[in-house]
Amino acid sequence: MISKLYDKISKLPSWSGIVAVLVAAIVANIPLMLQFDVLWKSILASYVDAGLNAGNALGNLPDSYKYVVALISAVVTWGLVELVIYAVLWIISGSGRVREKKYFYNAVRFTYAAYKLIVGLFSLTAVYAPIVYAYAYMWINFSVTTVFFTFCYLGVKQSCINDNYVFNTYSRLYSVWFIYQGIVCITDFLFTMTDKSYTSVEKISSGVMLGLVALAAAVLYFTVYRRLKKEQEENRRNFIPPPPPQSTGKGPDDEIFRGYGL
Repeated sequence: MISKLYDKISKLPSWSGIVAVLVAAIVANIPLMLQFDVLWKSILASYVDAGLNAGNALGNLPDSYKYVVALISAVVTWGLVELVIYAVLWIISGSGRVREKKYFYNAVRFTYAAYKLIVGLFSLTAVYAPIVYAYAYMWINFSVTTVFFTFCYLGVKQSCINDNYVFNTYSRLYSVWFIYQGIVCITDFLFTMTDKSYTSVEKISSGVMLGLVALAAAVLYFTVYRRLKKEQEENRRNFIPPPPPQSTGKGPDDEIFRGYGL
């Protein structure tokens, strides 16, 4: 089912994935546009507190400026997505060679667009329920990212990844993602627990995030990770190498003898 969805996505033109990322990023910036005036006033106030008068230069921005900022942010987001795609291609270039790059690019772009749209819409809680946003955003962001890009890999592996390296490729991505998340979450948890300025709710939130990362790593290990390892082993056992090219008798096989006139 997942593969069929990505098969349909792969038939779309390449530019449609770029447009999807830009549109999703703009939608995700709606909370920024709604709160832009408040944020800008707080920035100006910080300048005043620092003894700097930036009101004349920055205080009279047109209302359209917030939309310019949202558009620029969307373009930067798209650039980062392209950079991540390039980095992933580099990570898996040693074994799991991508066979259809257009298929791969479209899959990642549309997956990221869907992720960005969901997380961006959730970010509206920053405007209407700031407490919910403050404590739940990192949980939602991590969960949606992990689920969506796991589905993305499972959807594209048949068309894009060498059958003999489906596990090697996934294990690299799995290791990079969870090592990064583990370092970030453990560091944050230690700082939060040792700093007395953090409230009990903030400490619980940090602990929940650490537990969520550990749970996700365990679930994916016992489901996707081990299954792909078994699948790769079966693929290698059943692998039949292509036959060597047959000699036609006209090649360089007897070149040495012909040099002596034989």
